Amino acid sequence: MDGEKEGREGKYLLGVNDPRSCVIKLDKQMNTSRKMETFLHEVIHVIFNNTGCAHDENTIECLANGFHQLGVGEYLWRKIK
Repeated sequence: MDGEKEGREGKYLLGVNDPRSCVIKLDKQMNTSRKMETFLHEVIHVIFNNTGCAHDENTIECLANGFHQLGVGEYLWRKIK
């Protein structure tokens, strides 16, 4: 991803998940810390979508930020590297 594609509300898409291919794509231009948090954000989207739970972008962002501060983002990032 190049980070230039606009998502909802005119915000840039830093990450996106594709449920058909089971792939998460991230903007290559972000620094590593932001990539880790964005990856975590997309993982949480996948969890909510796969379980059929209602959610909104603000809830996902809050969870991703909180879990990232606890080191979950870095942990998951190391697992995929």
